[in-house]
Amino acid sequence: MSLRNFFVLHKSGRTYFAKNFHGDALDQSLVVGFSSSVSNFARTLLGEDIREVISLKGRILYKEFGDFVFVAHSDLQTGSTIIQSILRDVGAMCEFLFGSHEYWDEDFFDLKGAQDIISTYFSKVAQDPSTVVNGVNQIFLELEICERLDKLLTFLESQEGVCGNGTMLILGDSVLYSRFGLHETRMILQYHKARPLGFNSVRFTPVYCHGAWQNLYLIRLQSYVLVVMAYIDKPFAPLQSKIEEFRISFIQSRLEIPTEEPPVLLRLFAKRETLAMLYHNIKTGCTIFPQLRPGPDVQQREILSSFWAFFSDASASLRVPGVTEFSITRDQYRFYARSEGVHKLYILMATDSVSSEAIPSIASDVLRNLRTFTPER
Repeated sequence: MSLRNFFVLHKSGRTYFAKNFHGDALDQSLVVGFSSSVSNFARTLLGEDIREVISLKGRILYKEFGDFVFVAHSDLQTGSTIIQSILRDVGAMCEFLFGSHEYWDEDFFDLKGAQDIISTYFSKVAQDPSTVVNGVNQIFLELEICERLDKLLTFLESQEGVCGNGTMLILGDSVLYSRFGLHETRMILQYHKARPLGFNSVRFTPVYCHGAWQNLYLIRLQSYVLVVMAYIDKPFAPLQSKIEEFRISFIQSRLEIPTEEPPVLLRLFAKRETLAMLYHNIKTGCTIFPQLRPGPDVQQREILSSFWAFFSDASASLRVPGVTEFSITRDQYRFYARSEGVHKLYILMATDSVSSEAIPSIASDVLRNLRTFTPER
């Protein structure tokens, strides 16, 4: 995937954010003028808003949030589905940090302080595709351990000022356990990825959640990060003693949980004929994109490029009612996608290592392995 430029514009013509990620930077004034002209043309002629403009070598996509327009420019190999997903998620993160777009003010809205967060979406999407499928990276634990973690976090939420279903544990870049809803879990994890605690012990930021402003605290607990959401008028000082009690109980419980984020390897789910795969559980949000097998950098870049090119076509096809499978063979690759209940699987294989008739059986084996690896919480 190659995302080249990103802009946040106001319909008045003002540019609020501009970032070049790859290739030549687009002239801001021309982007504003072109976008305004095309949008007015579409509304006048067709009576509808513009969503995408395609040229011979690239595409420009638009996503509106009230009076603001998010604009992304990419090459043609990056599908519209992927870019629209990223724009949707970036907009959701802006609402998480700055409030509902209905209240974004033309004079005071400022994204300069969130450049690192926005840039993370575009720079890491090829290696961390959870944004594309609206999912989240998780660490999988035994059901008994999940129940014990849930009790510990529930006790913390029972303290005055802590929001119900407002706690979470993070290890590395993955969720260890969360009592938040899927959307809030995703936003908090993306925020943490963009701004890890590093050597800090605590970080605080106000966030907009469930139609109200809340205080979000990220606290270092040894190898883990504890996330606590409290009411906006609840200061951190009274919570410290309760968090310390949680820390002691957490350590003394001696739970058999990892202290480092475990690598997710392709061989855990698929045999050598599978070059790359992506799994998404649309109910839990669980996303698995295993590391590619060792190989030359050029080869790995080609595999990733081919995978994402096929993925866009496959994901668009699977959204059509009644369509549950997608298969295509092109050059030296075979790509197969399947939607089975809450499970979605995308796999890339080499044409010289597997026949087209064998692919459905291989996909079934992979899904069976995934279900064993990812028990429902």
